[in-house]
Amino acid sequence: MSVQDDKNRKKIRWLRAGFVVLVLVVGLAPLLLLISYTRDINLIEFLHRRPEQRVERAPEEPPAEPYMVQYLYRFCDHSSVHDPGRIPPDGELPPADLLEVAVALHESDNGIENIVPYFESSGWYVAELKAVSGGPLFTFTHLDDLCPDCREKYYLGIFSDGSTGYIALFEGRPPGGKLIRVTHHEVRDDDREQLEAGVILDSPDDIESALEAYTS
Repeated sequence: MSVQDDKNRKKIRWLRAGFVVLVLVVGLAPLLLLISYTRDINLIEFLHRRPEQRVERAPEEPPAEPYMVQYLYRFCDHSSVHDPGRIPPDGELPPADLLEVAVALHESDNGIENIVPYFESSGWYVAELKAVSGGPLFTFTHLDDLCPDCREKYYLGIFSDGSTGYIALFEGRPPGGKLIRVTHHEVRDDDREQLEAGVILDSPDDIESALEAYTS
């Protein structure tokens, strides 16, 4: 074998090796670019990622009371309904012993109508509700003459017996209120409009001095 042939074979081996390297570079280049691009995206997302925010859970509310309290009044149009924990300071509370009996009767599937007369005699009325999704079982209704806002407010108005109107004293706010006293003084035509609107008094003791303006 001549030296020239040996050089040719070496050259062919180098060419083959170079060709293989070229094929690998050309074939793997897109894959390498894709990997590099993906890593860059992940890095950008990582750098822009906000720190995790802790979500504070609201404290669990205590279980709801099994009843609501309603206030109705005979001589004024006001009314209100309250959860037990939000009853106003001047509101009447349901008798504790009757509440316990009502809940016990409900839990035992006995009729609550057995204690309704006892409630009514104490100024309270009870209605059993259909329990839905843990809602209240009862509504306790307290019936009174006047609400706290109308109580101990007085005015002169007109009491009519059907044919004749008399000056009268009312507790509450006009035009409603509770009749306290009917005087023997008939309403004059020139005073009727003012008395129909109600003449406010600071105290029931002021009735005599107020009557002078409508009787003299």
